[in-house]
Amino acid sequence: MRVGRRLALGTITAWIAITAVASADPVVRSGPIEAHVAADHWNLELKDLSGATILAEHPATGSGPSGTLGFRTALGWNHATEVAGSSVDNGVYTAELETTSPLHTIHVELRPAGRGIIALDAQLVGPALGVEAMGMGFTAPEDERYLGFGERSNQVDQAGSEVENYVADGPYQDEEYLGIQAFVPPWGLRDPRHDATYFPIPWLLSSQGYGVLADNPETSTFRLGSDVAGAWSVEVTPAPPGEVGAELAPAVDHLSLRFFAGPTPAAALRRFSAAVGRQPRAKAPWVFGPWFQPGDDESAELATLRGADAPVSVFQTYTHYLPCGEQETAAEQARTQAAHDGGLAITTYFNPMVCANYAARYDPAQAADALTETIAGIPYTYRYGANMDDLFLVGQYDFFEEAGRDLYGDALGEAVGDGYDGWMEDFGEYTPLDSRSAETIDGSRAHNEYARRYHCAAWQAVKDEPRPVVRFQRSGWTGAAKCAQVVWGGDPTTAWGFDGLASAVTQALSAGTSGIGIWGSDIGGFFAIGSSELSPELLTRWVQFGAVSGVMRTQRNGVALPPRSRPQVTDPDQIANWRRYTKIRTQLYPYVSAAEAEYRRSGLPIMRHLILRYPDDPQAAGAEDEYLFGPDILAAPVVAEGASERVVYLPEGRWVDLWRSAAYDEETGGLELGEAEILDGEAEATLPAPLEELPLLVRAGSVIPLLPPDVDTLAKPGTDPETVGLSDRRRQIHLLALPYKKSSGAFNRRGTIASKATGRRWRLALSAPKRTRFELQAAMSSIPGGLEPCSVKVKGRELPGSSWSYDPGTQVLRASFTGRRVTLRASACD
Repeated sequence: MRVGRRLALGTITAWIAITAVASADPVVRSGPIEAHVAADHWNLELKDLSGATILAEHPATGSGPSGTLGFRTALGWNHATEVAGSSVDNGVYTAELETTSPLHTIHVELRPAGRGIIALDAQLVGPALGVEAMGMGFTAPEDERYLGFGERSNQVDQAGSEVENYVADGPYQDEEYLGIQAFVPPWGLRDPRHDATYFPIPWLLSSQGYGVLADNPETSTFRLGSDVAGAWSVEVTPAPPGEVGAELAPAVDHLSLRFFAGPTPAAALRRFSAAVGRQPRAKAPWVFGPWFQPGDDESAELATLRGADAPVSVFQTYTHYLPCGEQETAAEQARTQAAHDGGLAITTYFNPMVCANYAARYDPAQAADALTETIAGIPYTYRYGANMDDLFLVGQYDFFEEAGRDLYGDALGEAVGDGYDGWMEDFGEYTPLDSRSAETIDGSRAHNEYARRYHCAAWQAVKDEPRPVVRFQRSGWTGAAKCAQVVWGGDPTTAWGFDGLASAVTQALSAGTSGIGIWGSDIGGFFAIGSSELSPELLTRWVQFGAVSGVMRTQRNGVALPPRSRPQVTDPDQIANWRRYTKIRTQLYPYVSAAEAEYRRSGLPIMRHLILRYPDDPQAAGAEDEYLFGPDILAAPVVAEGASERVVYLPEGRWVDLWRSAAYDEETGGLELGEAEILDGEAEATLPAPLEELPLLVRAGSVIPLLPPDVDTLAKPGTDPETVGLSDRRRQIHLLALPYKKSSGAFNRRGTIASKATGRRWRLALSAPKRTRFELQAAMSSIPGGLEPCSVKVKGRELPGSSWSYDPGTQVLRASFTGRRVTLRASACD
């Protein structure tokens, strides 16, 4: 058997990397993608197995960036022209290319890099002095959309724009930059670029069903039809021009790209996220419950929430273990014990910096050469702080060095020992461009990569702890996702539009199309500078958006200039909205955890851009303010001040308007189904959106799994016997069913749901890991023509009349039953 298996693997490997074909033109194959190269005149085409072109190199050889593989000097671009010599060896194509420069050639290599992935590596041969960039251009149809690029605030589809990939603090609104510059190092900002981001990934996901990743660690830029119509290009530069230290960066003399096959955007995303790594499983259920940042009196605020019957799973606290060592062991242990007794997980705070006057951490790091250094070989220090009144001189741990990783892990271990369940893993954007890491790595090459190494060092330090430790972070780069249990969108402005609530939706969708599946925002925003101010209405709408985000996390305070107070979710006019949406969020745990498990398998994020499900629908592909929350709920957050209705595009199929089909029970916090309000897809609909309603639609045919509405926390319930935890209701599932044709779904990590409805019968099949109590509400009106059941059977036996009922007025079937593998059949009267 082993010999046969090895032969089979060898055959597959050979098939992936076949290079010899009957024609003279070389071909590199990797599963469903082929790289075709002309034998003499250089030009690259990527094709599928039918011979259709996926992506073609732009043939131009002029002075602009849109053209063949090439490089840029102060005089413009030089491009590859002729193939001076080539060979194919073990599935790898190599060639020497002549260029429009008489002084330079390019050595190029094409190779399979995994099934459906082809890598290109190009090395400039000749004098590097004066070389400013290397890049490559491609042809594009007029209607092509470009998504991905990591987390972006300006827009999701970047067609027609220029996107820079540089790890930076921001973005900010234009009026904020002057104030921000006073306490952020200049190399940590890209002002006033609206495409600036904490978490860039030089990754393009095309609506045509392919993806391209720039694998260089240096700064890169995608020009997406901004310079030449019908073309896009990518280039890599040593560092952003004008940044402090950029003038010292060595020239870029190589370009590395990876091309990912589809044939759909979702398939290309699946290949990409598998190749660079998906976020690790959170393991702690509390991650998907409501997170709350208390004020000074934590016990009183917990009592307020419990008294209002408002669920909460996590207390966020911000004792800064780093950079300056604010912690006091006894106080921290008392604090974490109080949180655990109250049925909560509790988090604290770290960043990668260490204050020069924090001798207990700084001195050992300096002695071990564990800090990023200057060219002269001494620790590189710079100022850091949240505002001008709170500035420190800091160094930063060098995560390119083993000593840096080890000493940082020691600091994290202190918080774990104090009982914390995780922390905000902040910053990571400030590596100076004129620094040195591991003594020899130039800052221009370390700057972006530092974010990945930082978070991966932290992940390695805690991933094997006996209890789940969860970190949430804002910065990143290619490959950081595999070390990031939770990503949050940084420090937004307390505003409706750019860098505010609307941008939070944009961030979620761009991050999701970049392989980040578990994401959340600062509910309420952070910066209130100038005219920006958090209003009660904005907080209400942000809470609602948080309820249908990967993580629901409040932000209590922030930076306000001039100083001002801000509304809180515990205010008398806010607590009802907070209770309603934390109730719904907590009940949705079986649905959300199943969506997280699907992300781990397929790369589909919890918050899904419609293009990932409906790639052939142009209107769905262009939607940037609505998304699928998991597989079956269409969320349309209200992001406009004063809005009382919301226009929503409905993709193909039939959709159920949740708030016209179900009522929120104020007493229990649960949902009560009524007659289903059905809307047809492939059309726009105007939905009511009063202040208390987040517009939500549910796919007809779906069955939404929920926890009972009395669950107070997804953490361990603590010492109060009246606090109901997940463990108290783990084997209870409530189901909201909207029968229509055939559908399938999941709950928790291993539970499955299958539904099939006709005009006369409905069959619901459930499979759970353990024996489970199911409470069902089914809107039989979602079946065309309706279905009035006279018989309900479970496991082939009639369910007793006391265990089921049907209301002809609402057309809702209710049933209670228990089992591990259960099939329910509801039949109409003969």
